[in-house]
Amino acid sequence: MLIFSYRLLQVIFYPIILFIGLIRIFGKKENYLSFKQKIFSIQNYKQISEHDYLIHFASIGELNSIRFLIDSLDNSKVVLSCSTLSSFEMSKKKYPNLFCIFLPLDFFWNVNIFLSKTNFKKILWIDSEIWPNWLLISNKKNLKNILINGRISDKSYAKWSNYPKLSKIIGRQYKLIFAQSKKDQNKFSNIFGRLVYFYGNLKFNIKTNIPESKKKIVCFASIHLSEYDKVLSIIKNLNLNEIYEVAIIPRHIQYFENLNEKVISENLKKITIHNKFGDSMSIFERSKIVFMGGSLIEHGGQNPLEPLSHGCFVLSGSFNKNFEDIYLDLEKLNLCKTVNSDNLDSISNEINNLVKVDFNNTNEIENFINTNKNSLKNITEMIEKC
Repeated sequence: MLIFSYRLLQVIFYPIILFIGLIRIFGKKENYLSFKQKIFSIQNYKQISEHDYLIHFASIGELNSIRFLIDSLDNSKVVLSCSTLSSFEMSKKKYPNLFCIFLPLDFFWNVNIFLSKTNFKKILWIDSEIWPNWLLISNKKNLKNILINGRISDKSYAKWSNYPKLSKIIGRQYKLIFAQSKKDQNKFSNIFGRLVYFYGNLKFNIKTNIPESKKKIVCFASIHLSEYDKVLSIIKNLNLNEIYEVAIIPRHIQYFENLNEKVISENLKKITIHNKFGDSMSIFERSKIVFMGGSLIEHGGQNPLEPLSHGCFVLSGSFNKNFEDIYLDLEKLNLCKTVNSDNLDSISNEINNLVKVDFNNTNEIENFINTNKNSLKNITEMIEKC
């Protein structure tokens, strides 16, 4: 009954969704290609019809995490699908030899059109994608749905817990489920009522590149629009005489001008704002301390492993639930610190103190990343066998 209601609402609200899609084109959040592929399931089916694996990711962070899967599976059989313009553009740069498409939205007619014109055998869903029509229809057509690096927020967990019958129906549509943390493993097991595996987080598939020495550069990475004023308040209280440069990487580069105007109006010095996709790693390589955004607001934080892999000491605000287990492990090794998001002055003081410290943590970082990376091979072995 709930599935029927879900599909009925899709039919009723389809004209509104169509209109919103057109508005998003004018707002440059969609383009003609993404619009027709997502809304109408119009694809170049000749290019993708004979592939075995469809790997779906939503964001750039998820795109970065799938390298392990692509390297382990037969590349000639893989098609990538995404949800955003930024992840689409980045996927073309990272994997120029693979086809990438915008996955049709979860309208039941869209899914039927897509699956009737393709011959995928397995769909790999990355992180937190739970789309009822995709799961139900593809399963009926004998496609194997596999959730990898599965993550579910406390809010979503509470919502799914209110519909136990539906949750268990959805859970049965997956052939395999791999959670990205033990906490997520327990959550999925509870709501889906089935076996869920944990063999580590795909984000650990990352190479370490730690310079022998670094300048006193402080980086604020993945900073959200609603964090701009807070970050600038932190910077105002930094001892810039001790700091060579302050780098800011906005989470969404379309708001670059908003941040740039604020920096100019505040007359702040030594600040460099970066507005290019794929530029983060080179900045981390130069930086000594990195503060990860999404943690000064109730967003859930951002992945600390990329700056860590370049030898940075990582700071985070207290709102980092999305990566809570990783932050806790890193704090035990003195490789990061979580600070009170409500006390911006204390964050400034923490950075001022850390700038003076000489870090010698290469061995600890490499051991931490490699130990977690080694267990990931279990995931691809089970995918290929199922």
